Amino acid sequence: MNRKRDTWRHQKNGTWTLSIGRRGDRVRLFQKRRDGQFYREVWVPGKGPSRKCLGTSDRSEAEQLARRLQAELVLGLEQRKAGGKITLRLLWDRFRTECQAYLDNKSTTHKDAKLRSKVLLAFFGDEVDVKSLTGRDQGAFVAARRAGGIKLSDEEGNVTGPVGARTVEADLVLLHMMLNWATTVRVEGVRWLEFNPLQGIRRPREANPRRPVATWERYQATRAAMQQLAAEAKTEEERTRWTKIELALVLAQATGRRLSSIRHLRWEDLNFTAGTIHWRAEHDKKGKAWTIPYPAALWDELRQFRKKLSAVGGWLFPGERVPEQPMDRHLFDKWLTVAEKTAGLPKLEGGLWHPYRRAWATARKDLSLKDVAAAGGWSDIETLLKCYQQPDTETLLRVTSQERRIHEVVVAGRN
Repeated sequence: MNRKRDTWRHQKNGTWTLSIGRRGDRVRLFQKRRDGQFYREVWVPGKGPSRKCLGTSDRSEAEQLARRLQAELVLGLEQRKAGGKITLRLLWDRFRTECQAYLDNKSTTHKDAKLRSKVLLAFFGDEVDVKSLTGRDQGAFVAARRAGGIKLSDEEGNVTGPVGARTVEADLVLLHMMLNWATTVRVEGVRWLEFNPLQGIRRPREANPRRPVATWERYQATRAAMQQLAAEAKTEEERTRWTKIELALVLAQATGRRLSSIRHLRWEDLNFTAGTIHWRAEHDKKGKAWTIPYPAALWDELRQFRKKLSAVGGWLFPGERVPEQPMDRHLFDKWLTVAEKTAGLPKLEGGLWHPYRRAWATARKDLSLKDVAAAGGWSDIETLLKCYQQPDTETLLRVTSQERRIHEVVVAGRN
């Protein structure tokens, strides 16, 4: 049976082992005893195997150290074989194991980047020298990616389908990020990549991105529908479900937080005495923890919800079948959709829960950007301005109603 490469294997004696890379640059990780420290083994040409203790029993830390070593081995081989040629495969392998900005991201971001790298490698090829890339190459990728039909080099033989400008831009963001990072790496005191060959070449952007905003009227109508569905529920389980979804909607509208952060809240994260909610780092998109104060009106509502749900501790939104885990995010989408249909509301094209996050940000355009970003959980203001704060009729009318006029100014004393 063929085993997948780069996959941890659990031995019968309780130890773990992992092999990374191919023949010539392979790094093998192994434990000598159960729960013991990891060792790495590489093959040194002319000398044989070289083993060294990594000083850690943590699998993720050992794997990270091994991947860095394997990238260095690949770099050495490539430099000997191609006289300094930087292949796209080599660039990706080093980037994903050495770039600290990339490593600091969450596993979901790593998974997304891995999928995008497959597309880039399938189109440009593993062995393409990144120094030779041109604007024409990028243009060809854009056309092929949008049309679909790029054959991926996986066991299933998958082929990409047609995509929009937003997906193409995300693929190229990863490519440009890798190229820019390579210009910061030094090999024997010299820049690994002298300059980004695609620097200054514009990436395609979606002309009219769909970023709907949920209005206050939509929120009120949806919440009323949830309360109606709870009142008409035939079982206690059904009534509790609609109460939980209403609580999620109230938190989305009042805090502007992502659904992933909301659904992972525990009652212990809500400090009713201090009036703050602690948003945990492990459920934040950027892995950052926040403790944010909220007004008394929200706490009055939260007390009512806690009473209705007879909650003391644990998850705010426990799963119906597995209470030890939070409710599946797809169920949040499902029941919000049902409530919106019950309220007779048309579906917003481009989002279900996120429009409430945009509404929260848009309603606070007159406040300090730094404080809005912190309260809503944005790590950078640029994303808040670009993707979340949207023009709205009330603010646009204030702008167009401005009657101040610009006059000629005559400076006294001039001829």
